[in-house]
Amino acid sequence: MLQGKFIGAEETNTFALEKKFTAKAVKKAVLEITALGLYFAEINGKRVGDAYMTPGFTSYNKMLQKQTYDVTDLIKEGENVITLNVGEGWYCCGFGWRRNFWYGKKSAVLAELDLDGTKITTDKTWTAKESYIRYSSIYDGETQDFKTPCKTLTACEVEFDKTKIVDQICEPVKNIERIKVKKVLDTKGGKILDFGQNLTGVIEIKTPEDFDGTFTVKFAEILIHGEFFTDNLRAAKATDTFTVKGQRTLTTEFTFHGFRYVKIIDAEFPISSITAVVRHTDLKKTGSIEVDNKRFQRLMDNVVWSQRDNYLDIPTDCPQRDERLGWTGDANAFLKTAAFNYDIRKIFNKWLADLRNDQGEDGTIPVVAPDVLNFKQCAALWCDSIVMIPWKLYEVYGDKTYLSDNFDAMKKYLSAQERNLRNGIVGEGFQYADWLALDGETYKPSEHTFGRTDVFYLASAFFYHCIRTVEKIAKILGNKEDQKLYNKKGTELLKNIRKEYFTPNGKLAVDTITAHVLALAFGLVEDKFKERIANKLNAEVIAHEYHVTTGFIGTTYLLFVLADNGFIETASKVLFVEGMPGWLYEVDMGATTTWERWNSLMPDGNPNPNGMNSYNHYAYGSVMEFVYRRIAGIESTSIGYRTIKICPYSVDQLNYIKGEYKSVRGKIVSGYKKEGDKITYFAEVPKKIKAEIWLPGEGKVAEGSGKFTFERIVEKKEEKKD
Repeated sequence: MLQGKFIGAEETNTFALEKKFTAKAVKKAVLEITALGLYFAEINGKRVGDAYMTPGFTSYNKMLQKQTYDVTDLIKEGENVITLNVGEGWYCCGFGWRRNFWYGKKSAVLAELDLDGTKITTDKTWTAKESYIRYSSIYDGETQDFKTPCKTLTACEVEFDKTKIVDQICEPVKNIERIKVKKVLDTKGGKILDFGQNLTGVIEIKTPEDFDGTFTVKFAEILIHGEFFTDNLRAAKATDTFTVKGQRTLTTEFTFHGFRYVKIIDAEFPISSITAVVRHTDLKKTGSIEVDNKRFQRLMDNVVWSQRDNYLDIPTDCPQRDERLGWTGDANAFLKTAAFNYDIRKIFNKWLADLRNDQGEDGTIPVVAPDVLNFKQCAALWCDSIVMIPWKLYEVYGDKTYLSDNFDAMKKYLSAQERNLRNGIVGEGFQYADWLALDGETYKPSEHTFGRTDVFYLASAFFYHCIRTVEKIAKILGNKEDQKLYNKKGTELLKNIRKEYFTPNGKLAVDTITAHVLALAFGLVEDKFKERIANKLNAEVIAHEYHVTTGFIGTTYLLFVLADNGFIETASKVLFVEGMPGWLYEVDMGATTTWERWNSLMPDGNPNPNGMNSYNHYAYGSVMEFVYRRIAGIESTSIGYRTIKICPYSVDQLNYIKGEYKSVRGKIVSGYKKEGDKITYFAEVPKKIKAEIWLPGEGKVAEGSGKFTFERIVEKKEEKKD
């Protein structure tokens, strides 16, 4: 356990703590450090490490990470000084749109510097003083002052249970990429800098030698009719202010912004001196989709950018407004896409620990993790994350600890949902339902943005899916009693769902597209009626002219259900549909990330009048999983990619696609290339994986590992009759 005390400053939550010490020749110097808030350390004026936003965002009162740095090279013989810069961060910032949640009201830092066994630890003898960072807030931005002398402050001890401290779990947040200004726009409201990409990070500005003054930087995701637009940030001020004299490189430390556009007020600098720094968790890239269609490639790139921008220490919903929270439904819907694009094991190890830590005593699960909303429920898709996400991670990585670590929490959650049963199905409890579905008339949001699908049908469907999943997990973990119990519960629930929602002839009583999707995705419909339900689903999609009317729930499964029930042509038309609502509509409206709503920006160029508009949300980016698995054709057929099925599907809109995925057992490549009347399918399978290669209309044509190519004549497709 770390020695020393958590030290804060009585007057403020943004401060610096300093200690001078003398050292002889040091063989090994190690700094261990954490904070209630955020910190970065300096030794003799040089920054320690390259991580940002440390110690990270967790449910602090239950788990606080610490970082360990080898600082041997920073220690010199003689006098040294260590400086710890501290900000409020997520710990005491006031969370959400009401700003009514704090883990604590006082930020503090705890450090232990080990010099060949001699330890220097934080206590009240350290000097507390103002930092050049005068103020910092996750939502509101940062104020830095390099001109006004820093006052001495009063150091104080802050109580915290040090048994909650754990070693760093996931990869740190780092500066990942640097982007120069692409355009300078002259508008009525002044000059706007356009970086050409909606991103998460900070601005770096190099002031010239003759600069002397204060300037302000504001951030926006979007322009409305060519003008700077920040209304969608809601109460987040997202404003940085710098006071400086002379030449200096400026950037913020304890905040981040979601932006494409920047406005600098009260100063003007050469474009070459301004850079956007992309800052997020340093994840390892594992997958990519490459196509010859520029619009569709932009869509795939947008999905990846939204993942990058929203994986800043936790999987967030958005990086820009007064939210930036770990919404469970978004993370659940997007999980498989996320795992294709990046290695997400460590970030979800940490996040799932928070989800477990914040589970209610009654088994309910928070809708965001860490639970800064104090809102625990049994909401379908959202709270089901405690069951579904560990299972999906197990499917992808083959690691049973995802199951064993979360099994008890899963069972508690199922018990909580069981208390909501009425007449054998879910009949009570809060639900987000098919969030943001546009299945009202003429693609308008249904009442309360929950969609038209019966909320308890959705809840019952997901409850059934979770029961069957936990039944499988119990079997894998060798828990026969639980396996038997959940088999019985699942059978009973399915019987009640069918009794309530299906007629004796197999007609579904809930008429929405999402309802039909889940009936097939979760096996709610009897086998003898599957064709009827699939045909009805296909007809409804066609009746809506292939536009995407589903919300967070329905959209996640829609294309898979169509494709896997004989309507892959319909699925491909939905994927490439023109106009709103649809994925390419966002691209055509200039998006460089995926949106929260299908209509976050209306066709007339105005923002959705609802006001809840994020232009950087990844939930609807779940479509990329379908592209990997059904168009590029990389499909795992066993846990952890021990066996796979390669089956690329040729769509009219793409003459070339290459899907690549570095699985835990090696790199998989699959795709096709069309030239004239010839199409060449190709695949690459590592030795540790056994693959079956299937071609459209032919079935299995090869198996094993290695490199494969198959040339065929392009045949004109006949659309399936309805």
